[in-house]
Amino acid sequence: MSRRPAIPELDFVARRRAPGWLGWLGLALGCAAAAWTVDAYLALQDEVDSLRDANRRAARQAEQARVLARREQEDPALRARLQVARPLSQQLARDWQPLFADLEARGKDVALLTVEPDAARGLLRVTGEVKDLDALFEYAESFADADTLNAPRIEVFEFKQRDGIQVVTFSLRLNWRRS
Repeated sequence: MSRRPAIPELDFVARRRAPGWLGWLGLALGCAAAAWTVDAYLALQDEVDSLRDANRRAARQAEQARVLARREQEDPALRARLQVARPLSQQLARDWQPLFADLEARGKDVALLTVEPDAARGLLRVTGEVKDLDALFEYAESFADADTLNAPRIEVFEFKQRDGIQVVTFSLRLNWRRS
């Protein structure tokens, strides 16, 4: 009997091993780094967009100022009107964002109903409702250390019934500092 040689089995596909803890750790670190990179990219993209918007606004204002200066030189009547309008415009040009941020930060137990700014005189009248007088006094006193608003003065308050609950409606006047 003749023996045949054994047929060799050739396996060109390597067997896969399950990844160890070091592989999983590397994957987790890579995913964390990728997430941080994406977050940083998005934050920088938002900053770039806001800087582009600010640049466009500044360019638009510069162009308007240039055109207005040219017109002012050519037209004496316009020059006279602008001399009257400039101081008024500067009085009315206020930064509104710090004002509203200050009002919102202090009004936890306060329901603000109206905010009436008088930018020319630097006054602000706030009307609203609170649950009791202590909350009203606490709200008024919270403006003592404010950056944009100070010298609170309660002009009037009144007890009212709202849905069977007693509330205090009030009017508060504040001095509004130029930012």
